[in-house]
Amino acid sequence: MVSHITGKNINLPVLGNVLIKTEGGGLKMSATNLEIAINCFVRGKVDEEGEYSVPAKLLLDYVSLLPSGKVELQLTEEGLEVRSNENSNEKETVFRGLPASEFPLLPKMTKSKGYSLPAADLKKALQQVCFSASVSESRPELCGVACFFKTEGDEKGAIFAATDSYRLSECRLTLGGDAQGETISIVPSRSMQEISRIISGYKDDIQGSQEVSLSFTDNQLVMSYGSVELVTRLLEGKFPPYQDIIPKTFNTQAVLPRDEFLKAVRAASLFSRQGLFDVHISFDAEKGRCTVASADQGTGKTQGQISGTVEGSSTMVTLNYRYVMDGVSAMTSANIRLCLVDGSSPVLILPEPADEGFRYLVMPIRQ
Repeated sequence: MVSHITGKNINLPVLGNVLIKTEGGGLKMSATNLEIAINCFVRGKVDEEGEYSVPAKLLLDYVSLLPSGKVELQLTEEGLEVRSNENSNEKETVFRGLPASEFPLLPKMTKSKGYSLPAADLKKALQQVCFSASVSESRPELCGVACFFKTEGDEKGAIFAATDSYRLSECRLTLGGDAQGETISIVPSRSMQEISRIISGYKDDIQGSQEVSLSFTDNQLVMSYGSVELVTRLLEGKFPPYQDIIPKTFNTQAVLPRDEFLKAVRAASLFSRQGLFDVHISFDAEKGRCTVASADQGTGKTQGQISGTVEGSSTMVTLNYRYVMDGVSAMTSANIRLCLVDGSSPVLILPEPADEGFRYLVMPIRQ
């Protein structure tokens, strides 16, 4: 759980370590990369209090080779002794690490406004949203997932949104518990991906917990899930008012089989122009079908047709196939709905029926 965020750091080698500390009659394991900190509590029997840090990846690789059963840890002058009984042959290994005093001070878990969400729903929402966040540092506020929490009125619930200014993902969830108040925060997308990974890794062994708790302060988020806690800094800046660019009315709407559409886009991607990643999607209202095509002078051309339902006027739009595939792959419905105003306006892609609370917007490639 904790070793995933550790890594090599020339200036601070201790950031590659996991801090092992006795606490509350068990073990508390902690790791940090100075932006994210993860704590995980392991039940056990403490004979003597102590704390020490050892290389996280080395410890993980070694412990994964041990058989299931009891593991004993003892801090000596040499380092951390790890013992296990394997087929009556006692294994003994010593890890040399660094004293706990050299480990960075972890941010305190100050919890204020808290919201409770079903773990499975939050994991799915993050998988549908995180990939749309920007990877460029030029606009730091776009490198995260915007979290909007509202506990009163018609808009009650949680909204997660991310955009890199070329595409946008938005997912709405129902809030659990009796949370009060509103919160608008931007969480780094890497931190959200870690939360999704933690939920996935603990789905079978979470000590009965099905809810994830998210608590926000002015500059940090604390996530609690079973025996795991994650603390991350929040991004500064204001998330763009993205609702303004989502069209309210459409001239063309098409309902298509999701898998067939994905295959057609994947085939067209093979002949798209390098660096442009363009595919041309046209809608024929009279024949009720969609055509996905691409052409490149060097490689050739392709064209595939998908039968479906097309309402409104016939039109054509050019989109980045990577963006289209990311959004459609994140949906689980059998069909999808594509909504267009014209070939130069953003394309809204929805699951059909639209009961997932997920919306995906792609900007067209203007010729």
